[in-house]
Amino acid sequence: MTMPTLMPPLQWFKCFIVLLCLQTVTLIHGLSNPNPKLVSTPQSQTISRRAWITAATTAIATSTASNVLTPKEANAASFPPPFISEDEMNSGSPERRELLRLISSGSNASVDDIESVISRLDKLDPSAGTGAIVPELDGKWELIYSINAESFTTLLSLPKPIRAKSFQLLGSEAVKTLGEDGRVAQVLQFPFGPSIVLSSGAVPVGGDGTTLEIFPPFRLELAFLGQKVTLVNAGSDSDFRALNARDDDAKAAPRNMYKQRYLETSGKSGDIRISEVVSGDPVVVGTLLIHRRV
Repeated sequence: MTMPTLMPPLQWFKCFIVLLCLQTVTLIHGLSNPNPKLVSTPQSQTISRRAWITAATTAIATSTASNVLTPKEANAASFPPPFISEDEMNSGSPERRELLRLISSGSNASVDDIESVISRLDKLDPSAGTGAIVPELDGKWELIYSINAESFTTLLSLPKPIRAKSFQLLGSEAVKTLGEDGRVAQVLQFPFGPSIVLSSGAVPVGGDGTTLEIFPPFRLELAFLGQKVTLVNAGSDSDFRALNARDDDAKAAPRNMYKQRYLETSGKSGDIRISEVVSGDPVVVGTLLIHRRV
């Protein structure tokens, strides 16, 4: 009998790193509004040449995704600061320049310093309180700083050869990846090929031009070598929160609301966007994220 060809050790290592990410993906950008019903059977698509590898991978993912995600104390991002050019650093309002200087300084910047600058930037929002509904929200955005997303940002602190980058896809950029409209995607992209994609529905809250309501279905997919495997498919907030060992109050909490506090509207690379989870799952409420348009 012919034995199946085993995956090379490097490929096993890559898959292992990706699977480690799953236990924190539900905190991606605070949009991981908990709600999936776990999918424990592999899809027809595969990430390798052998179905049994897919089955094993999905089984591990199932186990990992069900690990307990416990609330953390408020903390700033600890991942390495992004490269910010001198031109970026010296453009815009004094508050914007100060924020970028603080972010580029890494651990030298305190949460209080960052929050103080953001509170001043709130009043200078170029979208004038319409960040959730203007066309300029559309795009690919890279996470450059976060507060209260400690579990997730650990993945962005891996050694450079395997360090993930975090992107948020909105509008047409999300359609390119997901193949459907009306959804947003959170992507962890690893330099060696694989990516983790968490997608959900999103719609502006009526009468509020700043806030997006995040809703099911929620899908967690592993993408590698042009193939996708669905690891989690979510139907309700409470189901996913139960999966992550939330208490009854958390399971009963309303959908996540994602407020766009500051949105630069040039539509060009380098635009800054500041957003916050303002209600919903208590584990992620208060998560603040700073993105830069790619």
